[in-house]
Amino acid sequence: MRNERDVKFDARIGAWFGKSKKISPAEMEGRVWRFGELVPSPNAYLDCSVPGHVRTLLSALGSGPEEEQLEGTAVEQAENYHIDFVKAASGNGAALHSHGSEETFIALTGQWEIYWGDDGEHSVVLEPFDGMVVPDGVLRGFRNVSEAEAVLLVVLGAHNVGHCVWAESLQPSFAKGAAQASPEG
Repeated sequence: MRNERDVKFDARIGAWFGKSKKISPAEMEGRVWRFGELVPSPNAYLDCSVPGHVRTLLSALGSGPEEEQLEGTAVEQAENYHIDFVKAASGNGAALHSHGSEETFIALTGQWEIYWGDDGEHSVVLEPFDGMVVPDGVLRGFRNVSEAEAVLLVVLGAHNVGHCVWAESLQPSFAKGAAQASPEG
């Protein structure tokens, strides 16, 4: 459903014309995020404490997966997608996982390897401003393969994508972490 007003098709020109949906400057300002003001979430995902997967998530727009542990999201008003920035030191990134939506990766700084498959057997390296989209249901992970800390832009194709599905190979690492975190462990 479109929200523009007074929309009409001009057959002579072959284009649609209309007026903007009304939105105040204050409402629009509520949809702005400033990168320097984003709140870091160093433990946003279960794998963030596993060596090689340490990273900081900076949530700009929307709410992500159900189990995402965010310190704060700048703008909640997204209806159809979710945007995060990921900062990671060399060699770090996200473990193999999937979402209930497609996920787009765009390297902003450094080089990022995006890998996919049951065991991450396929991969591509993205240079700054390169990007790729991974379909829903495909296990995917990413890591900073440059020599310094780098930033990756991540866009999930839904406001809330439900829970993550992790690769079976991660189950022993996660079980060990859960046992150490429990009072009995």
